[in-house]
Amino acid sequence: MRRILIVLAVLVLGGAAVSADFSYSQTTRVTGGTLLNMTRFMPGAGQIKEPKTHTIAVKGGKMVTYDADSATIIDADAETMTQVDFKKKQYAVITFAEMKQAMQAMRAQLAQAQAAQAGQTPQQAPQVNPLDAMKITVNETGQTKVISGLNTKQYILTMEMGGAPAGTPPTTPSNKTTMDSWMAPTLPGYEEVTAFGVKMASKMSDLATPGMNPMAMFREDVAASVKTMAAEMSKMSGIPVYQTMTMTGMQASGPSAGEAAKGAAVDAAGQAAAGAALGRSRLGGLAGIGGLGRKKQEESKPAEQAAPVTLQPVVLMEQVTEISSLAATVDASKFSVPTGFKQVEHEMKKLAKQ
Repeated sequence: MRRILIVLAVLVLGGAAVSADFSYSQTTRVTGGTLLNMTRFMPGAGQIKEPKTHTIAVKGGKMVTYDADSATIIDADAETMTQVDFKKKQYAVITFAEMKQAMQAMRAQLAQAQAAQAGQTPQQAPQVNPLDAMKITVNETGQTKVISGLNTKQYILTMEMGGAPAGTPPTTPSNKTTMDSWMAPTLPGYEEVTAFGVKMASKMSDLATPGMNPMAMFREDVAASVKTMAAEMSKMSGIPVYQTMTMTGMQASGPSAGEAAKGAAVDAAGQAAAGAALGRSRLGGLAGIGGLGRKKQEESKPAEQAAPVTLQPVVLMEQVTEISSLAATVDASKFSVPTGFKQVEHEMKKLAKQ
């Protein structure tokens, strides 16, 4: 799905005709948060801490987005999109015409499902807009900074979901995502990416018609919410050079998993030491016979009261994304499927058949 979104994203670009080569890389790394700490107890999850880098390159009428595991090659002249899986050594191809047909089929399937649901529940409760509780704001701070030789401006986007309604305690569970972006007006050579978007827009113009617009799949109130959000996000002008994304939420206060384990170990060691001391007392081994010594010890222990549970804000995840390796030359081999790879059916074609 991420690869499909790449195609939709380039439709909003604009510029001059494609004439040269250009490439750049984006690296994302998780830098903190409670979710990162939890991975210490999950086998094989350590790779989440490893930086993830993908490269975007344009050459003539082609664009490729690739990383170590996969690649998406878009050929605007041949009107094809090819997805390559380097691990499985396979690839799938879909034409622009087939992509349009698949989206039409998906839209028809959704309409049928909605009609069937309406027929089964004629007196159903009013539908709730899932985006109604989401609030997005963009703040241009006025701060500037030179990053990797590029003049950038700071924009802070805040997206809050399920904030505390009026009259409720401030500890009402909510999630907030903040994107701190340093954006450059342009990048040297980035006009080639912009130009590729123009060519793609001309080839995929049907997606801009009311009948093919993906937003038509949603209800009018949802589409209105998305339009409002898009208008706010349009205040972020430029290309993100360095971004810090922070996700926060609410969690119950109390010891962490590591602290709880440490406390349990201390308690166990204390009980073992007490038992050993009783066993070596003047009563000899009688202290432990039948558990009499342990029972007496447990009876003397005061009853513990459960601590009240409160919610407190925590950082769930923090990650950084930055642009690097701008180049005016590209590796031509990245625009071709490696020799020996097996062709399989594209996922969007499968969806159109359902």
